[in-house]
Amino acid sequence: MTKFHIVGIGGMGMSAVARLLMARGDTVSGSDKGDWPLAAALAVDGATVATAFAPKNVAGADVVVRSSAYGDANPEIAAARAAGIPVWKREDAWRELARGKRVLAVAGTHGKSTTTALAWTALRSGGLDPSLICGAVLRDLGTNAYAGRGDILVIEADEYDRAFLSLEPEIAIVTNIEHDHIDVFPTLGDVKQAFARFAAGIVRGGWLVACIDDPGAAELAARGNDLAGRQVATYGMAPGAGYRVVELVQGANGVSFDLAGPFGSPIPVSLRLAGAHNARNAAGVVAAADALGIPAVAAAKSFATFNGTERRLEELGSARGIAVVDDYAHHPTEIRASIEAVRARTSGRVIVLFQPHTPSRLRAFFDDFAAALRTADDRVVAETFASAREKADSRAGAKALAVRAGGTYVVDAEAAARVLAERARPGDLVLVLGAGDIRPAGIRLLELLRERATV
Repeated sequence: MTKFHIVGIGGMGMSAVARLLMARGDTVSGSDKGDWPLAAALAVDGATVATAFAPKNVAGADVVVRSSAYGDANPEIAAARAAGIPVWKREDAWRELARGKRVLAVAGTHGKSTTTALAWTALRSGGLDPSLICGAVLRDLGTNAYAGRGDILVIEADEYDRAFLSLEPEIAIVTNIEHDHIDVFPTLGDVKQAFARFAAGIVRGGWLVACIDDPGAAELAARGNDLAGRQVATYGMAPGAGYRVVELVQGANGVSFDLAGPFGSPIPVSLRLAGAHNARNAAGVVAAADALGIPAVAAAKSFATFNGTERRLEELGSARGIAVVDDYAHHPTEIRASIEAVRARTSGRVIVLFQPHTPSRLRAFFDDFAAALRTADDRVVAETFASAREKADSRAGAKALAVRAGGTYVVDAEAAARVLAERARPGDLVLVLGAGDIRPAGIRLLELLRERATV
């Protein structure tokens, strides 16, 4: 038994690592700033959780695992190094948890969490009991990680800090490849190079499952010599896709389509999820499940009852005829896809509240953000979320974005809720977008609308 201390245990990635370490019998402690729901859940299950960083927290640890958000300046990491305690990064923990496992890794700039959750669901429908590390809480599971009895690990393979290069997957799904995480990948070429290395890490005889609709993923699938000894399957809506989405119908309750592939007649697929992008995600999962021997019909059938993940086009509720939906989108491509996806849910306007995530991303894609936001009918922009990795924006980027996008700037979630409560009309849908701490604005908006309804 090993005693692990996890710095940043409240975050999505570190909490999942903690849960799997605990499930195999290791002792886990951890810390984070403030109260985090996932950390609180771990404490209930036996982890020791501190709500502030302090050197004393690492005492007695055999290994300290740190989130990508915290470096040597963190007092616990500094204390661990001074005491000679090994300090692991997230990818070191992944490597440990993947030992002896067949890995199904889901990578891509967008769509990883939902695709990971769908993949885990599909494998279970085929009688397997895989473990799971996901970047979002599955509504059907109530958490973001699961310790299965089987020999398969389904993992969201995040490219940030090049963490996904620690994996040697048997199956690798790549949803798309775009420029993001400017602090790690200064150019699109850097991103492509990292994904090429990730694909080269697929075990011999394994599979790359790539979305042919995305230029970056399609280019990766065509890298013949680099993928020698691996098999390639493609999916998407393009005519050349091996697993092709056809007859797509988008409605208020989700999407449905037929999936043509190497299994005779096309298979009908229904999802409770909105958007063409989720139809693609489901197609990629069927391809991956097929490679693992799961009948395509069984995989597709499992999607019909899948309830999605938190913060991915999650309906928070409705009041006074106004629906409020929360989504993690924080890149221009994601914003466009989310706005397009919710159009089928409403007969009224789509009003967007967007919180930029990190000043570096906002600066790099400023014009694209403005153009993406303009695809909504009205726009509110909240102050930029800096995250633990970056300092607050000193250049007033969010204010400038609001002006460029033809929207309104607000300083925080409370101000956003009040502006939206004045602006939204019955029949409208308010879409709350961002990877930071903007979700409470949607909850507060519903409170304000309900208060007005009772007056």
